[in-house]
Amino acid sequence: MAKSKRIEISLVIPVFNEADILPDLVSRLTVVCAGLEKPYEIIFVDDGSDDGSFETLTNLKKQNPHLRLLKFTRNFGQQAAVLAGFRLCRGDIVVQLDSDLQHPPEEIPRLLEAFTEKVDLVTTIPKKRRDDLLRTLGSRYLRGFGQLLFGRAFKLNLSSFRAMRKSVVERVEACRDRSRYMAVLMSWMGVPSVEIEVEHHIRQKGRTKYSILNLIQLTWDLITGYSNFPLRVVTYMGLFGAIMGFSVMLFLLFQRIVQGVLIEGFIVLSAVFAFFAGVQLLSIGFLGEYLGRVHTQLQNRPDYIIEKAIE
Repeated sequence: MAKSKRIEISLVIPVFNEADILPDLVSRLTVVCAGLEKPYEIIFVDDGSDDGSFETLTNLKKQNPHLRLLKFTRNFGQQAAVLAGFRLCRGDIVVQLDSDLQHPPEEIPRLLEAFTEKVDLVTTIPKKRRDDLLRTLGSRYLRGFGQLLFGRAFKLNLSSFRAMRKSVVERVEACRDRSRYMAVLMSWMGVPSVEIEVEHHIRQKGRTKYSILNLIQLTWDLITGYSNFPLRVVTYMGLFGAIMGFSVMLFLLFQRIVQGVLIEGFIVLSAVFAFFAGVQLLSIGFLGEYLGRVHTQLQNRPDYIIEKAIE
């Protein structure tokens, strides 16, 4: 593939320990992209795999000049891998796809057909999820909680199978957040988008990289990275605590002055003290989380380190 040839379609695929599935993935992608009859490139970003995924990709590259490969020095996370692919891509349209084949590559033409002059981003929802029960419930919880957090004006779509114009990628790059949860960031930008239904298949090889713990971490990243909700909670709890403390004081004064009853204050004061101590510790924890994010942002370290690139 000539370097000077204009690329119209770029596929960005993060990879982490998927050596067994990569030959089938590349084969199916090649057939699909050939059917598009447009110049294309397929960018694989190896996110620190230790199962020989990059070596497999290197061998596949020998038979397929459309492949472009990046390898990280270690595992920096899926979002960093996607970001690296975005920075490398040259196409007018960029398609993001996971490497597990749960979203079949054969659906890519439908995403491209959904573009109009008024649409810059095409997102997807599965007709029927084929994940296990815990993963399905976890994903629904994450999306539902995110939608509740941001409100109806924020149309949240967490699917990692999407297509976008290069202008959307440029807007993502313009955001300097250290926490770039791509799905949330693209939803937040509010670019003209359309949502289509696609097939979702059972994973045939390997195992999912998103456990319930990962989903919990994503939820926390969603909360602290894109909202001030925890700080508001602390404010409300502090206000509630102040009102409760003032009410208890009035109650004790009323019982002592009006009723002539002296209530033993140790138990009441212990309960109030325990409540306030808990609120203070929780407040320190929330503030520490946000301060840690500020510290990370000020360090200005790169999002990832590239060990090897094969064009």
